[in-house]
Amino acid sequence: MPSGKVHDKTTIVGAALAAPAFYFLTPAPTHPPGVIATLVVATLFSGMMLSPDLDLDSAPYYRWGAFRYLWWPYQRLIPHRSPLSHSYLLGPLLRIAYFLFFAWALFRAVTWALTFLMRFDRNILSVRYTDAFLRFWRTHPHEFGACALGIFLGTALHVSADLIVTRFKRRHR
Repeated sequence: MPSGKVHDKTTIVGAALAAPAFYFLTPAPTHPPGVIATLVVATLFSGMMLSPDLDLDSAPYYRWGAFRYLWWPYQRLIPHRSPLSHSYLLGPLLRIAYFLFFAWALFRAVTWALTFLMRFDRNILSVRYTDAFLRFWRTHPHEFGACALGIFLGTALHVSADLIVTRFKRRHR
């Protein structure tokens, strides 16, 4: 299995190559610089922060800083290199769902604490932000697609590197 530094370099190179590949392989209306930037940032975020190796005490885990403890239950529940973490489709979907759940829970906790300092209806605020988040895919379809592609690409680069190195090591024993 490659080291964390190899995974990071693979992610950076993959994100850099994704921009011209996306530009030349997609129809012209999807080429605004914001869409390509979204693809690159999502690929980097996926590979560096939402890495399949979040199931370990790894560099991606520590990159979350004080928020790394949000990933502790994930580490305890997901075995390393299981289909739940190291798959092309299920892994990123699970990590995104996990991340969004904790982001929502943190938002709810912070707004609850703020109600002690000022009066506002945190439920209305929660509904507004949830609606805006869910509407994003309809109002910005190209950016949403580029973001989804980048998230899956970041995971695919990691999982592919793991598979290639593992097969190479088995073949050359």
